[in-house]
Amino acid sequence: METKEKIWHDEAWDVIRNARRKAKKLTPEEIIGLKKETEKTIQHIFSERTESEEISEDRILRMKKREDTEYKKKYELVLRQIERLEADHSSILEIVKDERRHIIYPVKGGGASEAVAVAVASDWHIEEEVRLESVNGKNRYDLKEAKRRADKFFQKVVALTRKEQQDVAIDTLVLALLGDFTSGNIHPELLSICSLPPTKAILEAQGFLQSGIEFILNNSRLNLVIPCHVGNHSRITPKTYISSEQGNSLEYGMYHSLKMRFAGEPRVKFIIAEGYHSFLDVYDTKIRFHHGHSLKYQGGVGGLTIPVNKAIAQWNKETRVDMDVFGHWHTYMPLKNFVANGSLIGYNAFAVSIKADYDVPKQAYFLVDKKLGPSIFAPIFVA
Repeated sequence: METKEKIWHDEAWDVIRNARRKAKKLTPEEIIGLKKETEKTIQHIFSERTESEEISEDRILRMKKREDTEYKKKYELVLRQIERLEADHSSILEIVKDERRHIIYPVKGGGASEAVAVAVASDWHIEEEVRLESVNGKNRYDLKEAKRRADKFFQKVVALTRKEQQDVAIDTLVLALLGDFTSGNIHPELLSICSLPPTKAILEAQGFLQSGIEFILNNSRLNLVIPCHVGNHSRITPKTYISSEQGNSLEYGMYHSLKMRFAGEPRVKFIIAEGYHSFLDVYDTKIRFHHGHSLKYQGGVGGLTIPVNKAIAQWNKETRVDMDVFGHWHTYMPLKNFVANGSLIGYNAFAVSIKADYDVPKQAYFLVDKKLGPSIFAPIFVA
């Protein structure tokens, strides 16, 4: 930045240089005049500047100084941006060049892990008809649809087990048959909405179940453990008699008939309950099976979980278990200490009457891992 004095000094030297050039062509008398004129001009430069000229020059100098400061700031900013870009570029080059990796080997099916699969079948009500208008258009069901859904259930049991066998060794399937495969005639209204009388309906249900068990045997190498429980709909008495429930149930006879049909099959074991509960130890997990109709629930705000947990707490005083598995309530609910099964029939007038949550037709499926216990809960959708 040039100072004010330097500017004046330069102007004075320009005047002197111009005077010297002119003096070369002048006479001595003319040189004397030129000298006086030059001195006067130089004196004016250094002593006769007006205040406005000085202010103007000061403004110019200040503007130049401000411009220089701004240019310096911009220059430093650009330098920082360049440094940042160079650092980013260097990091990207490091990422591109990096060869840090490892080989992931595929897991062979049926490795060190081991589990038992559990499929729950209940509340099929195969001969009961559900008309669209009776459930606000949410469901339709008849004997033909029941057969289709039952077949789909068994197909998906095999498919799900094959899928899980890719990661864990599964040799056994617990196929829990928990009752109410037919609707029967325990209520007068069932006489008008069931397509078959109770005895013929139970024969159809037996055919569905036998076909399904044969399908599993023919399409897998699984061993079958089949806990069997009667439901409340298969009874031949007007009301339930706890002490003689099995003897008054068509399902109890059906289970024994199925047991005889597979008597020569070493891969099949039936466990037909003689009381309300049956128990099965799967590794270190103790499971209690029952149909679920002794639970008392009237559609309370807390839902099914409150009466179930109360009942489990009481039952555990007699025999402590890790998990209860039951049906009856047509609502699929897999929780830590119990699994409530859904239904094959789906939403019907019964579900509306007990104020059950709306649920699509589904059945329960889960694994019991040897080390981890119950895991991989997967509903089987059948509609």
